[in-house]
Amino acid sequence: MFFVIIIYNLYERNLMKYFLALFVSIIFIACGTNSSDDKEVKLLFKSGFEDGVYLDTPYNDGGATWMQDIKGSDDSNFSFPINIWETNASFQVLVDSSVDSYEYIQNKIITTIGHTGEYTKVMSSEVLKADKSWTQDPYILEDAKEDGDLYISYWLKLPANLPAVLGDGTNDDGWCTFFEFKTSGDYRIAAYVYVEDDQVFWHAHGDNVANGDNFTVRKEYWQRDNKIVPVPQDEWFKVEFFWHRSTNSDGRFWWAVNGNVIVDYHGVNKIKEPIDRIMLFTVYSEKLPLKQLVDDIEIYDGFPCGEGKSCYEK
Repeated sequence: MFFVIIIYNLYERNLMKYFLALFVSIIFIACGTNSSDDKEVKLLFKSGFEDGVYLDTPYNDGGATWMQDIKGSDDSNFSFPINIWETNASFQVLVDSSVDSYEYIQNKIITTIGHTGEYTKVMSSEVLKADKSWTQDPYILEDAKEDGDLYISYWLKLPANLPAVLGDGTNDDGWCTFFEFKTSGDYRIAAYVYVEDDQVFWHAHGDNVANGDNFTVRKEYWQRDNKIVPVPQDEWFKVEFFWHRSTNSDGRFWWAVNGNVIVDYHGVNKIKEPIDRIMLFTVYSEKLPLKQLVDDIEIYDGFPCGEGKSCYEK
């Protein structure tokens, strides 16, 4: 009888411990729902270039370069042109207006095998040759009125054999950039693929080259290389960008590829001026021709999968 009482008491105590642990877990989860990780964010734009989305022919509005608009919708809630932060969005086909832009730059919506392994429609952008040193093909959100944090993701496909595409075996500064944002003059952040001695790697930096006037007084605020996460070649990969701009140490620029963090910069990333241009995706390099594919764009006003968390597995 004595042993039975001891066993019962031990059982009762363990059961109480179980219920106590369960109670604490419930309280922790309930309190956690109010943390910053679970901040509700808003979807600002979404498209996969499917039926209903189309490209207009390039046009010139009297300026020095060509423009080309994406129009239409493949989602009942969103349509092209993208209109976040009151922007005017279009391809800025950067060749001189006196030439036939199609000889230099070609944008097309094509059907190909996408990142799911199924046939889908995607945006194809190719710069065939340079007209000027600044020849490039950004899909640009222009005249922006900066309004808080942004998270941007899309699927990207770069060519095979990037060392041969971007370099020539003797030059160690082969590069291309596919994303940037700029103010009217004092700040730029850009994301690159670099090639040095046949090594392909990621690079990002913040500097003051936000317009042509600053090339003579260039100032590099910060830069990061990532030679650990491989650069996918001739295959789809997901890129994600987030930024919180600040003149203080709480500024942040975060960039991930296939869920792997490439850069997570913390610190000052704002001088004075607001962002007025976002090159959502672009083809820009000194080595041409260069082609890329883009699909499944999403834009939010914060991290949609939790603070500092990738949505690659989403």
